[in-house]
Amino acid sequence: MQKISPTRPKAFLIDMDGTLYFKGEPCPGAIETVNYLRQEKYQLRFLTNTTAKTPKMLHAQMQALGFDIYEDEIFNATYACLQYLRSQPGASCHFMVDDAVKAFFKEIPIDDDAPDFVVVGDYGEGFDFHTLNHAFRLLMNGAELIALQKGLYWFSSEGMFLDCGAFVTLLEAAAEKTAKVMGKPSETFFKIALESLQLSPGEAVVIGDDITSDIVGAQAMEMRSILVKTGKFKPNQLENPVAKPTWVLNSIAELPNMF
Repeated sequence: MQKISPTRPKAFLIDMDGTLYFKGEPCPGAIETVNYLRQEKYQLRFLTNTTAKTPKMLHAQMQALGFDIYEDEIFNATYACLQYLRSQPGASCHFMVDDAVKAFFKEIPIDDDAPDFVVVGDYGEGFDFHTLNHAFRLLMNGAELIALQKGLYWFSSEGMFLDCGAFVTLLEAAAEKTAKVMGKPSETFFKIALESLQLSPGEAVVIGDDITSDIVGAQAMEMRSILVKTGKFKPNQLENPVAKPTWVLNSIAELPNMF
């Protein structure tokens, strides 16, 4: 594969789970690729819809896996949500998130009875009838719905698990409301990452395994994109894609052969 140099980007926005690691292990060649991009002086941002962890926790995880990345390069939906809530002075929230993540929002007023927003993220076994019904009532009483992300499932070494998007979809249907999504593929998420780089959409390339979040988001922002055939990738996604990637690679390990 020949290198593509005429349109060399200044930065790569790289999905994490499924692209750099999968089921708790680094994808083959992923660590070496990140090292190569660092050596070639590309600016990097690492994007994830994972909301059960703060950027600090994700940084520790990536370092433990052997990746040379920095905490301020990590952008997850939790961070994007905090930035959005900061733009809504005085707004109160009912949070359906893990306790560690809830602490990340410590500056945001909490109101579990009549909030302005119901914020839904990774909540694990906290998604039971009582908590979902309480959130439904808050929405019916006027609260707006914020979804940290809308992924329907995720993978771990133990197998597949329902993701928070499944429960967000339930609440949307019951309350007849549309959630404001903070994570991929929302434009809000990608704009925050680009603003941190001080780059235009045409100067960065998105890399990911999930066509419905990574590639859809890139296309909406008019950014070039690379779909990798790892993680969530399924061959039938290329037959009737909801979005078309600029390039398709077997894995991120092939990236140094392109740029």
